[in-house]
Amino acid sequence: MYNTGLGGGFMAVHRDDDTECEQVTVDGLVLVDGVRYWAAEARFGGIVVQPEDCRPG
Repeated sequence: MYNTGLGGGFMAVHRDDDTECEQVTVDGLVLVDGVRYWAAEARFGGIVVQPEDCRPG
């Protein structure tokens, strides 16, 4: 995952072939090796990825 610009946004890509990862949903849920995580932009840049059960909210 990486930030797409200074104004915000992030993209997830498959590491093996650099294609866009279709498994990232609108609410930031990500499936990695069958385990659900949530992903979001960090406050000052970068991406935060945590297990789904640690999701704030």
